[in-house]
Amino acid sequence: MELYKKIPWDYQGKKYEIRIMYQANIINIVSFLDNYPANGFRYQVLLKKDHDIKSILKAEKLNSLINNAKDDIKENRWGKFVA
Repeated sequence: MELYKKIPWDYQGKKYEIRIMYQANIINIVSFLDNYPANGFRYQVLLKKDHDIKSILKAEKLNSLINNAKDDIKENRWGKFVA
């Protein structure tokens, strides 16, 4: 996977990153804390081969998935999932 963008953000005194990565026709959005995945969630978009992945990466279409990744942290969704 190739890293497209890191989006740093703070929550409850911790410094998180949302990383957007891509490979061929797949986009992954993952939350990181201290350079490790912050939880077990990953948002993945699988595109048809004829889509231009670079233009989709630049579009604001991914904002809702980025916000979902942040909300996973804020709402402790992973902790609730594995409890």
